[in-house]
Amino acid sequence: MGSRARRRGARLLAVLGSAWYAACASAPPEEPAPPPAAPDTELAPAGFTAEQARRGEGVFTSVCSTCHGRNEFTGPIFALTWMEEPVANLYEYASANMPQDAPGSLPPEDYAAVVAYLLQLNGRAPGDRELPADRDRLATLRW
Repeated sequence: MGSRARRRGARLLAVLGSAWYAACASAPPEEPAPPPAAPDTELAPAGFTAEQARRGEGVFTSVCSTCHGRNEFTGPIFALTWMEEPVANLYEYASANMPQDAPGSLPPEDYAAVVAYLLQLNGRAPGDRELPADRDRLATLRW
């Protein structure tokens, strides 16, 4: 490359660099992102009884296990899918879509019992109050 071409290239770089610097210097400074809004209400931990979880295990064994294995409801994929959401989301999904051959056919208490069993499978300890079979109340509970 000749000296003329090098000088032209150097001038082009200088012009482009100056234009870039001017554009950056005249741009308004970035403001920090606002902190995430706090939720209106804090979700309470979901509670269930040992008896309710046993009933849920029975429903799971007789109805759910024909299509699902227990391992589908524990571990990181399950946690990422459901555990950041209110308990109501899993209850609602199960009661609207399961069992696959007869969606919504179980009593609401059976769906709540299965969710209680899933809570237990994921290391939650039972308490003295049953998990409600009411979507609005479940919406206030977290895993």
